[in-house]
Amino acid sequence: MTKWIITFVVSLFICIGSLPCRAEKAYVTNPSKITLRNGPGINQKILAMVTQDEPVEILDSQEGWRRVQLLAPKWNNKEGWIVSSFLTSHVPWEIQAASLKEENARLKEKLARIEAEWRELTGEREEMKRKVEKNGRALAETQEKYEKLKEGAGGFLKLQEEYENAQQRMVDALATAEKLTKENTALKSSQRNTWFLTGGAVMLAGLIFGLVLGRREKKRKSSYY
Repeated sequence: MTKWIITFVVSLFICIGSLPCRAEKAYVTNPSKITLRNGPGINQKILAMVTQDEPVEILDSQEGWRRVQLLAPKWNNKEGWIVSSFLTSHVPWEIQAASLKEENARLKEKLARIEAEWRELTGEREEMKRKVEKNGRALAETQEKYEKLKEGAGGFLKLQEEYENAQQRMVDALATAEKLTKENTALKSSQRNTWFLTGGAVMLAGLIFGLVLGRREKKRKSSYY
């Protein structure tokens, strides 16, 4: 079992050691064109002529040569070998300037977009500010109208209460008047009855008195004869 483990570990280290190193980006430094060859040697077939500052990706190295992949789109990822001294990891000033120019253009575009958004937001903010002020004035006017309506409603409620009280007093007065009218009518009827009875009694007394006097007078006359 231990033998198999040792064999596996050794094989793993061999595989790892045989893997190529992580690709590194580099640039061509020779002022004139340099050759991209099929192998690491000047006798190898020339595949392309590479100009200064062209970007490449280092895939492998061997005795002063580097196996590279050309990164410019026109080369379609072509691979080959270049002399190591013609390559540098330092980004050329021309590429840096072009990159900075592109970055500057992007920043200007971004700045213009931000300024446009800021102007739009500023316009929206001003519009919102005007709306808030307008709503504030409308709210103040509504509050004022409400206070006046509240005062008027208070006076109206007071007048309504006074009216209801006066109406109740009038109802009570009418009821009292009706009661007094009934009592007066009953009293007048009672007085008429009393006077009628009194008059009847007087007439009856007078009639009786007249009859009595008449009889006496007849008796007196009869005594003379």
